[in-house]
Amino acid sequence: MASCTSTPEEPEAQDPAAARQFDLLVSKENGYYYHPFLRQSPAGPQAQSYALRTLTELGSSPKTSMDSAQAESFRQGALETSSLWGRNWMIALRQAGAGEVLGAGDAEAVNKTRNKGGWYVDSALGDEDDAARLGSTWAALEVLDALGRLDALPSADRSATLDWLRSLAAEPRPVDQSSALARCLQLLKEPVPGALTQAAAPRTDDFARLTPDARASRLADTYSYVVVQEAAGKRPAPDRKVWEPVLRDGAATLPHEQLYKLVHILKAAGSPKAVFAPVEKRLDGERLDDGTVRDPGAYLGNPDASLFVQRLRALAGWSREDAGLLTALEREEKSHDVSQESAERLNRAALRKVTAGGDAGEPARQLCADPRVLPGSVTEQNATQWQRTALNCADAGAPVGTPKIGSWHLDTPDRVVAAATVAVGLADSDHRDSIPAWITADALAQWARHPDRIDSVYGYVLVVRAYALLGGETDAALREALGRGVTQHKGCPELPDLYQVGGGDSACDLKTTWGVWTLDRQLHGAMGWLPATNPRDKK
Repeated sequence: MASCTSTPEEPEAQDPAAARQFDLLVSKENGYYYHPFLRQSPAGPQAQSYALRTLTELGSSPKTSMDSAQAESFRQGALETSSLWGRNWMIALRQAGAGEVLGAGDAEAVNKTRNKGGWYVDSALGDEDDAARLGSTWAALEVLDALGRLDALPSADRSATLDWLRSLAAEPRPVDQSSALARCLQLLKEPVPGALTQAAAPRTDDFARLTPDARASRLADTYSYVVVQEAAGKRPAPDRKVWEPVLRDGAATLPHEQLYKLVHILKAAGSPKAVFAPVEKRLDGERLDDGTVRDPGAYLGNPDASLFVQRLRALAGWSREDAGLLTALEREEKSHDVSQESAERLNRAALRKVTAGGDAGEPARQLCADPRVLPGSVTEQNATQWQRTALNCADAGAPVGTPKIGSWHLDTPDRVVAAATVAVGLADSDHRDSIPAWITADALAQWARHPDRIDSVYGYVLVVRAYALLGGETDAALREALGRGVTQHKGCPELPDLYQVGGGDSACDLKTTWGVWTLDRQLHGAMGWLPATNPRDKK
């Protein structure tokens, strides 16, 4: 995130804390802002597994109450990624109470992946070399062990696997292969050859000079070293003096897999409990209501969410200068797989305009003149598409033509919201005089005063915006309705000024917040929903 540059002639004040809420939504993956409702989404199967394993490593007994649909979604996502390791990731979820993610059928499926040579074959790793075979076999044996089916292996199969493992142990191997080999032997209750345990812990005297990638490799190698020693029943001796500061500095940001491995290393090294306090704090803060763990580091941002952040900044009078956002935009536009869909191109043009200023480009003007992008006729069915696209055109500095507008009865919540969407879209694109005569304040009044009739906060806010635009009175009854329909949905953890989706969904939403703040601005601050303003952005 970039702050505004101060000048001696006109010093700039720092944006208030409310403006800095958005820092939380910067994607570590691509630098764009992401939609905050993602913060209610659990980490993917692999990260989830390592997070739950870390909690177990720290002495907790994590439990999850995920419903069957979510459990099936996790399972399917894992298996689509990897047939054996995907099942391995499910072990931690099963142990945490989601028993349906792994069952007897999985033991049968694992056994079918067994090669007659004794190893197992994972769809994601293939059967090309010893490294792939060892990794797949490790995953398979862990799954069978978790299901209590390892002792049921036919003696011929067990013997073939052991013969293969012993043949590999006869030759020197990279430490990651040695760790898989040692753990497989341990699972089969066989001794680990002394030759595998002779290597010392990976060096750490050069750690400060390593690149980030080299540090990650050194962490992985040290973890593998620890696994080998533990499988052989020996006490590992990793360098606590180096790894404890790494944990302290990275506890809040390391990917879950690396976090788990680092915790495991230091637990094996005998680090005191206090060393792990930052990890416990992070994981406690990332637990969702169902006991799963979210993974903000994996959330992908996009131009749509980033554009709403910029709109919110403009409403509150905060600076929209954002060097990080421009970098993310330029990086995407230079990538070989950047989307060339018209809607995506318009989104990026609007984002660049509101962030960097300047004149609207010809491509944006052409897009907004194309009826395939911005419909020339608005109906009940495409009202939302037209309104959102018209808003993007306005932000891109491209003119928005007056559309032809159909008519429909205002007799259901969906139809009322669609009509309000048309009215608001026309006003926001400088066509307020074109609001159809059949959309009136009188027709919207009963809906504006009864928020319980409309599921989402955003839909309700659109109705009230249209009602007020058409001359509806902001009296005590309406303010009371707004309190019930909007105010009670304010705030999420670490995002106190954002608004929730509503209709049973407690996740905060940028579009909803934009609607709420815009309505408050339209009502001249009557509801006090806008954060304290600092009008200094001239873009």
